[in-house]
This record gives sequence, C-alpha cells and structure tokens, in this order.
Amino acid sequence: MKKLKEDRFDVAIIDNRIEDLSCDLLIKKILTKDPYLDILVGIEVKDKDREKEFLDCGADEVFELPFRSEEFHLKIKKLLKEKSFLESCGLVGKSTELVRIAESALQVAPTSITVLITGESGTGKELIARAIHKNSERKDKPFVAANVGALAEGVLESELFGHEKGAFTGAVSRRQGLFETAHTGTIFLDEIAEFKPATQVKLLRVLEEKSFMRVGGTSDIKLDVRVIAATNQNLEQKVREGTFRSDLYFRLAVVKIDVPPLRERVKDIPILVRNFIEKLNQESPRKILGITDEALELLIRYHWPGNVREMRNFLESMQVLAPDRKIGASEVREYIEKQMQYNRQLPVITGKSVETAEHELIYQAILSLRSEIINLRKAMLGQGELKPEYRVEPEGSTWSGQIKEVEASNNFSIDEMEKDLIERTLRYTRGNRKKAAKLLGIGERTLYRKLDKYNLTELTFWFKVPSP
Repeated sequence: MKKLKEDRFDVAIIDNRIEDLSCDLLIKKILTKDPYLDILVGIEVKDKDREKEFLDCGADEVFELPFRSEEFHLKIKKLLKEKSFLESCGLVGKSTELVRIAESALQVAPTSITVLITGESGTGKELIARAIHKNSERKDKPFVAANVGALAEGVLESELFGHEKGAFTGAVSRRQGLFETAHTGTIFLDEIAEFKPATQVKLLRVLEEKSFMRVGGTSDIKLDVRVIAATNQNLEQKVREGTFRSDLYFRLAVVKIDVPPLRERVKDIPILVRNFIEKLNQESPRKILGITDEALELLIRYHWPGNVREMRNFLESMQVLAPDRKIGASEVREYIEKQMQYNRQLPVITGKSVETAEHELIYQAILSLRSEIINLRKAMLGQGELKPEYRVEPEGSTWSGQIKEVEASNNFSIDEMEKDLIERTLRYTRGNRKKAAKLLGIGERTLYRKLDKYNLTELTFWFKVPSP
C-alpha cells in the first residue's frame, strides 16, 4: 500500500495466504488507490467458489499455487494485451465486456466493412466509432459524425447528400453534404433508426453502388467512404414492424458491436470516476480532490440510466458545487434521490409497437381485475380463506425459478402479500425492474405503480449489480 502511494504499477500479484490482512480486503484497498491496476490472485486449491469470490472483489485473474511458470506468464501477457487493446481504442475501463468490444473494433478496423454499433444512449457508441477509424488505414482522412436524430426531416437529405443551386427555396448555391465531406474517410451515422423510407433508399444505394446524387441533381457522384452506424433502438424489431428496410439493415449490420450499459460494467465505474476527475481537474482551476470510499460504493450501486454521459455530467456538477474537496456520500445520495424522483415521471420504453403495448396492458388489467373479483366474491360469501397466492422462491443457494404455492394466511391482507412478493422478487433481481416485472408476470408500468403504492421504489436503486 505504501508503494502504491509512491508509484504506478501495471499488475499486482497476491498470494491469498497472506496473514496480516484478508486477501479480499487487500484487493479492495488496492483498487481504491488505483482502479486501473490489474490484480492476479494465487490460491492453493482450485476452488470455483473461492475463485468467484476474489473475482467479485475486483481481481482480474486467479491462478493455482504452486504456479506453473508458462501458464502464469500467459495470464500476465493476456492482461497486458487487454490493457493495450483498450488504450489503442481510447476506451476507459477493464471489464471483460469492454475488452471484447476493443477486440472487435481492432479486428474490423483495417477493413472497409460497414459496422453497426448498438446500445443505450450515453454508452459511448461514437467513441467506439472513432476508435475503429483511428486504427484503420483511413486514420489520416476525415471522420465526420452526423447525428441523424438532431436533423429535421426537411433538411436531412440536403445535410447528408448536399444540394444543387435552385433545388428548393433558399438553395442559392450548390452545397456539399456530409458524405462528400467524409470522402476517403469515415462517416458515423448516429440514431440511424430515425431515417425515413426515402432516405433509407438513398443510403442503401451509397452502400451498394458507392454513388449518390445531390438533392436536385441529375448526375451520379462516386464516393469512397466507410459507413459506421449506431442506434439505441431495436432495428430488428423495426424491420418486423416494416419501418426499417430489411436489406438496409443487413447491409449495415455486416459486423455488429453491442455496447452494454454501464450498470452491466460495474468493474469500469471506479476507473471512469477517476478518469473523469483527472480530466476535469486538467480542464478547470476548480479541482475535485477525490471521492470517499462510501460515496464511490454508492456510485457503484447506482443503476446509471444515462450511462457514461450521465456520470460525466454528475462529476462536472460536483466540480462546480463541491470544489476543492472530496465528493462525499451525502452529495451522491442527494443526486440519486433527485434522479429517482425525475425517472419516476418518465415513460417506459418497451421496444414494442403502440398497438402491441396497449393490448398487453389491457390483457394485464383484465387478468388483474378478474383475480380481484374472484377473491372479493369469495370473501363476501364467507368461503373462508382466500385462494392461495403463488410465490417465486430460491432453493438453496441458487435461484431455481420455480413457483411454489403458499397458503394465504388470515393475518395477511392481499396488499401485504403482494408487497411481500414484489419485495422478494426485487431483492432477487437486485433492483432490476424489467426482470422483476417479467418474473411477476406483470407489465413494467404496473410494477412502477405498485412500487409507488407500497413505497418500494428505493429498493430498485440500492443494490450492487453483480458483474456478469
């Protein structure tokens, strides 16, 4: 620990038989000082549970003692290679998910293959597109980013493909579009799902024939450009709904890179926090002196609906509101509570058509109403105990997913039993509402209403999401 204060290291190798401090605690202390550091832990006997315990604490690799020299060196080389992958792509973190993305980016970079990057908003899709360009033969050529969702429908084609003089009212001269600007380089099309059918046809022609026409033009213009597209929507679902062309989808998704949300890359959170603090401190005279262990633990448990972008925004606000001191747990709690209140008002994105979603809501409402009427009728007729409730319960140490019948107690009301069932399910899913709703057999909006009803909303925000 003293050495970590004096210098920076790539790898720490720990023998878990140390006596003066437990190995898992040492791992956590090391990562508090330097979250970038790769950690290898040696154990005497190959034990899957023990191995998982160290990996969950933050270790990157576990090896068996006494170690075999060749195997040991391979593990170290693997970790250093992964770190090199991430650095060459400009990606911050060391989770297995991020390493996989970096490997895919480096494999596809030397080619001119079209790439589709998918993932939630704020996960860093443009950063990955830039990494592909940076490691390609086009790296010295233009990289043009076009946010399709930010362009009005009436000017989208003109912005992308340019226009001729007199093509429309206000077109007083010929204008070069973004595709021409990116000639010989790379164009990044963000929010590709927003393309209207007419624009989809033009883009398909660019991909297949390497040519296009300006708006109002009469002659083809040849083009040499690599296309990288991104979306936070389910394009396969849009193809099924008929709002996105299947031939265009298959031309875009020659290689598909899926970027998981930050809540599924928990290992990257401390690294990102430190990286952002260092960058912000370089950019401004107002310094953040660090973050307390308790505050960092809260950030790790938080579900980050806005992903990496939200984290940067939060730390930027701390630079203004809490300059020249460490970020404490109270500031983090206040931020999370505000986000809970805000997110509660947002509509739920299900990835389904409006008609399908309405049908499901009506069906759920009918089933719920039918159940309540049957129970109420039995109670009014004095038929004794209410019908058995059904509860999903774990067996032993692993989740079996089985549903067990539990007799309703006279001491419990229907509301109390429903609250108990929802709370148990949320604890199992670690606060994941989507999974909880699926296990309970209800819609997410129905679950949200019940969370408010039973004051369980806070449960969905205070669990540490386990690394996959």
